[in-house]
Amino acid sequence: MSKITGTFVLSLAKVWHRFEPADQDMEALAEMLAPMDDAGETFSRDIGFDMEPSDYELALDRQADTSHE
Repeated sequence: MSKITGTFVLSLAKVWHRFEPADQDMEALAEMLAPMDDAGETFSRDIGFDMEPSDYELALDRQADTSHE
């Protein structure tokens, strides 16, 4: 489960962007980002790549959805 919360979003906004979003914006952003964070964590366990960009791209290609082909 994602640990992205409104508080986390607030911290990122303060550090990276030097502004403080409204409370409802922090929570809305957290709700939007959490599912992507969860999916990324699940997906990254199976990626298996070294630090070379070409390895990363090859790993992503192997994970691609080919059902539409």
